[in-house]
Parts: sequence; C-alpha cells; structure tokens
Amino acid sequence: MLPRELATSPWAPRLDVALAAVRAAGAALMELRGSIRGTEGDGGQLKTSIDLAAEGWVLGFLEGCFPGERILAEERFDRAGEPWPGARTYWTVDALDGTRSYVEGFDGFCVQVAYVDDGVPRLGVICAPAAGTVYAAAEAAGAWLLARDRAVRLGGSRATSLGPELRFVDSTRSSAPIFEGLTFVECGSVGLKICRLAEDAADIYVKRFQPKLWDVAPGEVLLREVGARLGDYGGRSFDYAGTRTHYDGVIAAPAALYPSLVAAVTGS
Repeated sequence: MLPRELATSPWAPRLDVALAAVRAAGAALMELRGSIRGTEGDGGQLKTSIDLAAEGWVLGFLEGCFPGERILAEERFDRAGEPWPGARTYWTVDALDGTRSYVEGFDGFCVQVAYVDDGVPRLGVICAPAAGTVYAAAEAAGAWLLARDRAVRLGGSRATSLGPELRFVDSTRSSAPIFEGLTFVECGSVGLKICRLAEDAADIYVKRFQPKLWDVAPGEVLLREVGARLGDYGGRSFDYAGTRTHYDGVIAAPAALYPSLVAAVTGS
C-alpha cells in the first residue's frame, strides 16, 4: 500500500503502473540471476540478453497502459541507432542499471523508470531487487523507501559544507584529492548511488563518465524531493526537453552543499 502522499498525488495512476513494471522486472532479474553472461559493448559497457528482455517486460506494462506515449528506453534507443528527436513529455526506462554488478554477483543493480512532463521529471521509481525494496518519488509528494511491510519517507543528507565528515558514494574508491579522507560508500549502479543520497547513506556523488537521461531522470525526482541537486560535471542541469541524451559526468549533493562542491570539482 502506498503512503497517503503518493496515493493521492496527481501522478498516482502513472506511479502505480511504473511500480508494477519495475517490481515485476526486478523479480524476473532475480529469478534469472547467475544464468546470464555478459559481453563487452561500446565503451566497455557490459551488455547481456537480459538487458533487452527486462526492458521488454517494462515496456509491455507502460505501452499496455499508456498506448501511444513516447518512451526513451536504453536498449531500444541503442538498437535503433538514431538520434533522439526530443520531447517534452515521455517516459525513461533503464531496465537493468548496473549490469556488471548483476552479472558478477553483487547487489548494486536496479530497474528504474521516470515520467517527464513538460520537460521536468515528475515521478521516478527505482527498484533494488536484491534488497527487496523500491524507491519512489512524485512531485510534491516526497521521496519514499517502500519495503515489503513499511513505507519510510526519505529526508536526504543534511550536509552543508565540504569537510572530512562527508561520505562519498561510488563503485570504486577515488584517488582524487577532493575525496581524500572522506568515508567511502560502495555502490554499483547510477540509480542506486543517487538513492544513497536520498536515504542519507551518503552525502555526495561525483563521477566523470557519460550518463544518459535514463540513468538520472528517476533519481532527479528523488533528490529534488529531499532538497538535493543533481547536474553534470560542470554543475549544469540535465536538459530533459532537448535532443541530447548523453552528458559529461554527474555531481549530486544537498542543495546547500552543491555550489561549493561544484566549485571544488571544477576549480571555479
């Protein structure tokens, strides 16, 4: 059962479908775990047949319930090999974020879906199948951890300044000077790293790689609802209404800390 804030949100009908989709795909991923091997794709990104199968499962829910609505889905986009034409209203789907963790037996993988309306992500759901939990957020309805028997409203980190007490989340430790002395929180997928900030298990996430809109749209909703910010490696907002899908890096932090973190990262 959803908490009242989510259940009475204007986004509730879409949220219900998104939750059903990620939970079903997550259950299927757990059932097949250990039976799938991956192959190295472009840029060293691991790909498996289950990436495509999981996406088909999620798309079946969304297209069945909302026929004709535009969807930006990772595998479909990559296989089409055509530029994203841009849209102001659409779904994003990343049906297996953290494929390497999935294949190699770690828990840092997730299924994530977002709904973008008028160029702004309005709802996001991130299912962590190995933990049996789902993170869900809708505009003005808060960010929540939904477990089997409870719903917990997330408050995010309250860090306000750079200092040795900060916790940074990533899949591997960084030797960059900005992270020296900080507490390292290990996590695999992009979506779950963002969840760590939303649930106050980490304070900052900084990574120089090539995130895509489907990587960050669900987490953007969670972070906004807990008073945090998310941008590219220069601190610029992601453009959900344009034709660009791939970006340069990620910076995420509580709103009060974000400007100083961006300045420290960029040297500005």
